[in-house]
Amino acid sequence: MQITVENLQKARRLDARQFLEVFNESTATLKAELANLNTIVSRFSDFSKMPAPKFVRVNVNAVLRNAVRLFEPQFTEVGKPTITKEPFLTDPLPEIDADPDLLHRAFQNLVLNAMDAMPAGGTLTLRTSEHLGNVRIEVADTGKGLTPEECSRLFTPYYTTKQMGTGLGLAIIQSVVSDHHGTISVTSEEGRGTTFRIELPQRQPGQKGKPREPAPDAKKDTPSTLAAASD
Repeated sequence: MQITVENLQKARRLDARQFLEVFNESTATLKAELANLNTIVSRFSDFSKMPAPKFVRVNVNAVLRNAVRLFEPQFTEVGKPTITKEPFLTDPLPEIDADPDLLHRAFQNLVLNAMDAMPAGGTLTLRTSEHLGNVRIEVADTGKGLTPEECSRLFTPYYTTKQMGTGLGLAIIQSVVSDHHGTISVTSEEGRGTTFRIELPQRQPGQKGKPREPAPDAKKDTPSTLAAASD
């Protein structure tokens, strides 16, 4: 931003037409930088103020669908590279003890991470299933993939493979999963894409009975085409 401001100061010596060109370009750059700073501050705030989970019975499929659906207005912008969404959600899927708001935040970050990995478009695959008494969630992309070293450091706070990243998105996801006594892992192949896998227990320690009925599930998914938006 300092360079942009300096360019504006120098532009005072230009004629009116040239100054207007520099002014418009500089203000657009400043707006983009401020938006990025706002995102960074928001993620730092999210990471530092992660609340303790409030467990209720949750339909994981519904939370995952809603996390994806929120971004659809951005995904369908004209001129953006397209991403084909392929959902393979087991139905019925056992309900679990979870905090729906924290789970939504984790799924949201996973989907955004997958979108960022496919700037030229690709396929976003969503899977849910029951595995050894747990509920498994997988979010996969067909981006450029990651090296083994990158995979080993992904969940380290402030580590990022993105030019404008904060290194907090995946750390937030890991924190949410850990607070739910679950596990998260990543597999990746360079040139073919990356898959994140979360496994969550159906019951949390000390939880008895059914705190409340989960929200009604959304309508059944069908494959659809989305357009990716860069972070």
